[in-house]
This record gives sequence, C-alpha cells and structure tokens, in this order.
Amino acid sequence: MRRRRRIVGVVVLCSSGQGVRGFVVRGGAPTVRRGSVIRRAANDNGKNNNGFAAGPYGFHGLPVEKPIAFQGEFGAYSEEAAYQHFGSSITTLPCKSFQDVFNAVDAGEAAYGMLPMENSNAGSINKSYDLLMEYDLRVHGETTLRVKHSLLALPNDDGSPVIVDRVRSHPQALAQCEKYLTAQGLAIEAGSDTAGSAREIAQNKLHGVGAICSKLAAERYGLDVLATGIEDNKFNFTRFFCLGKGVNPNPIATAKTSIIFAVSDKPGSLVAALEEFGRRTVNIIKLESRPRRRTISPGFNYIFYLDFQGHHADPPCAAALMRLLESCAFVKLLGSYEAAPQPRDLFNAEAAIETPTLDPALMQI
Repeated sequence: MRRRRRIVGVVVLCSSGQGVRGFVVRGGAPTVRRGSVIRRAANDNGKNNNGFAAGPYGFHGLPVEKPIAFQGEFGAYSEEAAYQHFGSSITTLPCKSFQDVFNAVDAGEAAYGMLPMENSNAGSINKSYDLLMEYDLRVHGETTLRVKHSLLALPNDDGSPVIVDRVRSHPQALAQCEKYLTAQGLAIEAGSDTAGSAREIAQNKLHGVGAICSKLAAERYGLDVLATGIEDNKFNFTRFFCLGKGVNPNPIATAKTSIIFAVSDKPGSLVAALEEFGRRTVNIIKLESRPRRRTISPGFNYIFYLDFQGHHADPPCAAALMRLLESCAFVKLLGSYEAAPQPRDLFNAEAAIETPTLDPALMQI
C-alpha cells in the first residue's frame, strides 16, 4: 500500500503487504498563530483571565478540570513539574508507575499526565520512551524543571533547633548531593523515592532523620527546610512531556514536534531518512534509538525517536514527513507542541549559581 491518505489530526497505522505503515497528519492542524505570545500571565490561582490553566512555562487552551497524573508520591518532582506547567489551580493524581500515568489519562481519570523523559545528568528514561510507542497518547506540551534538592526534617514540638545525623532519599538523589553530605558528616539511608522518604519521616515521627527532596514535599508533609540547593551539580534539569488524548488544542508560537519511526535494514536507510529534514532546513534536535519490542523478527530491531523544530503542518516539515512515509517501515506522530525554554535560559533566570542556604535557627549538625 503506497498511496497517501489525507487525514485530520490523528495518526493512522495501516497494514500492508510490507508490514505496518504509518500515515501522519497532512493539513487539518489546529489553528496556530506564529510568533504570538501564548504564555499569558497567571493570577494567584494559576489561571489566566479566561480561566484556562497557565503556569510559568505552560498554557492550555482548554480549562483543566480533571487531575494531572504523575508518577510518585505527593511532593515528587513530577508533581512540581505539573504545577510549573499548569499553575497552582490544578489538582494532582499520584500514580505508582509510569504505566499507571498512561492508564489514568487513557481512561479519562486524568486530564493530562506528566512524564519525565530525560535528565541532564542521568540521561534518557527508557521506560517512558517505550510507553510512548505502546500507547496512543499525544504530546501536548513539555516543561523543563530545574531539580533543586533540599534537606528536610521533622520540626521539634518544643521549637528547639533540629538536629539530624542521617539522611534518607532515593539513591540517585543521595548521589547528586554527595559532596554536601560528606562535608556535613551525614550518614545516608537509601529510600524508595524522594517524596516517599519525606512522607515516611512525617508519618512515623522520625526525629533526627533528614530527607532529600523538593521544597514542595516540605509543604505537603509539614517538614522544615533546613537547607536548599545542596546538589553537587547546579545544572540539573529534567525534561517532562505533558501527555493527553487527541490533538493538541493549544496555540503554538515556538513549535517542536516528536515522532517515532523505523527504517528498513539496509545500508544508508537511516541517513536517507534524516536527509529529508536536512534538505528542507528542518532542524533535528534529538535522535535516540530503542530496541523494538513485539516484533516477529529475531534479534535486535530498532525504532528511532526524533524531535525537530517546527510544527508538523508547516510545509517543510509536512513535506519531510511525507517523504519519510515513503521510505520507512512506519512513522508515528507523537505531536507538535510549544517548546519549553532552554535549560540555560531557566538557569540564568534564577540568577547566579547559588551556594547552599542554611537556616542556623533550625539546624545543628
């Protein structure tokens, strides 16, 4: 099957004698106004004047009435990313796993899901990429969260200074604060996750035990913030996708598009696919491969995840995608969405590199 289909707003996968082929959007995209300012000022409730959800780095063209799903406990960095993107007016839905986030959105229990995709220190999150292939959800936005670790502890009932001698958190968070913990002479205990460690300390009244997590967790569980900005590498960012059902309804000023595709197993096939973007001056931002699961062919077969600048309906992008369909085993459009600010811009916006701030009235080590 080589003929093209003109469809609106969806990705259709069709069977043919050559296997599964993909048909992407060509035309019929949501109305966009290039160059328009869409990050409108939010009020104290995290909504703009039209009642839509609006965070510092996100805007949604429809009211967000259902919860935002995220993986982890209340106070997790994923929940912080949800508030950063949508504003403070939303409600959130914690999920045990990334797959539960997909299921919650797919079943209509949540309006959107916040999915971490990659960290500037630890790299890509493979499970997230695998689930994008398995489910039929679309990327409606992205946000980049600066991960600022804080040291939290249970306050004393009599208001006396808090003394901690050991710290509990996710092993990755502990490793990211190794220099600070060593300098302070604190023993470490591995926990299930960052926010979960804070919850355990609060629920079990564990005095003398600190937790490394977000400042949001301190608000959630009534803990004192003893120190903040204690991570060794200040340039620590996590990129999140905002996942939803159907076509992204939001106006887009600075567009980015994500796709998944697979090429035939012959020399030059991947290069030929990528050249379709280059010859049309479409800038590829990210390219990553993952082993393809659920294939009848033995051995390793790979699919590619690609991000490029521009909207899928822009003529150069649309032309590149249509050419991709002619040569690739399949193409899946994940969505076009407003590109988040670059980490360096977010970092500079928070002024110069901070040193860890301590409150001597609260902490004695």
